[in-house]
Amino acid sequence: MRVPKEGVRSRRLTARSANRYGRSGSANKPRSRGTGTGSRMPRGDYPPEPSTIPWNRSTRFQAAVVAGVFFCGRVYSALNALGAGGLRSPHLVNVTSGISYGLNVVFALLTGIFVNVLGERIVLSSGVIGFSINGASLYCNNKFETTWLMYFSSALQGFATALLWVVQAAIMLAYPEPDFKGKFISIWYASIAAGQSVGGALALGFNAENQNAGAITPITYIPLITIAALGPFIALLLSNPEKVIRRDGVKIQSKKQLSAVDEAKKMVLLIPMFIFSQWFLSYKGTFTAVYHSLTSAFTGIAGTFAMGFFLDSPRLSRSTKFRWAFIGTYTLYSLVWIWYTVVQWYYAKTNPVGLDWTQSEFYASFLLILVDGFVDHAFQTFLYALVGSLTEDMDELERYTGFLKAVNTGGAALGYAVQTKWSMVGAEALLIGPWFVQVIPTWLVVRKVHK
Repeated sequence: MRVPKEGVRSRRLTARSANRYGRSGSANKPRSRGTGTGSRMPRGDYPPEPSTIPWNRSTRFQAAVVAGVFFCGRVYSALNALGAGGLRSPHLVNVTSGISYGLNVVFALLTGIFVNVLGERIVLSSGVIGFSINGASLYCNNKFETTWLMYFSSALQGFATALLWVVQAAIMLAYPEPDFKGKFISIWYASIAAGQSVGGALALGFNAENQNAGAITPITYIPLITIAALGPFIALLLSNPEKVIRRDGVKIQSKKQLSAVDEAKKMVLLIPMFIFSQWFLSYKGTFTAVYHSLTSAFTGIAGTFAMGFFLDSPRLSRSTKFRWAFIGTYTLYSLVWIWYTVVQWYYAKTNPVGLDWTQSEFYASFLLILVDGFVDHAFQTFLYALVGSLTEDMDELERYTGFLKAVNTGGAALGYAVQTKWSMVGAEALLIGPWFVQVIPTWLVVRKVHK
């Protein structure tokens, strides 16, 4: 006896529902993107339910791992806010930082080779080793006045952090779902600010009674180096791309995109932006070391989350969000650099050193640093999101972020070279040029961002 068509269709729907998250592995298949409201998904193409995703394979867990790695790795960097890492002069820090960033330029372009051989998890773990070793070199310089170890650790860190920053950037741009990408970037960037803030609080606590400018008691380094040394072990908890399960059911792509030429043109337009994005590190680091003992990173955390949540907002189209983010960020940052110019000119006249909240000059720049922290973190979040808008392919992103790191560390190396020779007024004035030069090329890329 023939079964009515409706009965066959009913049984098929029942079977498909029963196998939705069964052994067939259909939950891991790429999700079909509908063309409009009411479009149907092919048989078996269903995203996995959150409850069926192993917690250690979710994109949220990967974000937590990356955040933990950078929190531990950046704790020691808070020493730079207490007199250039405990050195008697910021000069040696500028020289060794120039070495580190200079080597970054070379090895950032080669990171893809190491990732192909070792995988993202091992490369991330290897890359974070440099932080604790660099902290140990600062300790030896402080206690025994050893300088050779600082040069060695700077060279090693130049190699290690090239691996770290490139693979981390590719992870946070390729792993998350579209509605979690901005938040993933924010979590990562906030972890850096939180690590610096916690490290600074620890360092300040150990040196609360130390009245010598630029001097740090040796015991300060021990807890900071210990925390930094945890980073490589946390990194081993990361899942490689093929094991990550996204909520939208889309696998992380690993095939070459067809629009490589067009995307390469966009990367060339972003070169000025990349150069500026790290050039100012030397100036801001010296500014903080000379004029302030400790500043808050909480405004930076607020800035990165504000940008991340805005870019993930479902209320506006993707192109509209990037355009408004560009306009808002670039307007505020232009005002910040004008503010820096005024304050730096004033300090050149009054020549204050080691400002404290009891001094009137303190408030001329403390509020500036807080506002700058908010705007700069929003700018950095926007930068990475813009690079991530060029492609969703993991291999492409590793090449793009390698190029980004090579260029912006080249800018950082140039910034440190300038800082060792120029006055702070001259270094700040020179920064105004790269800032305004990169506005138009960046806009040309932003206006082409589409859904």
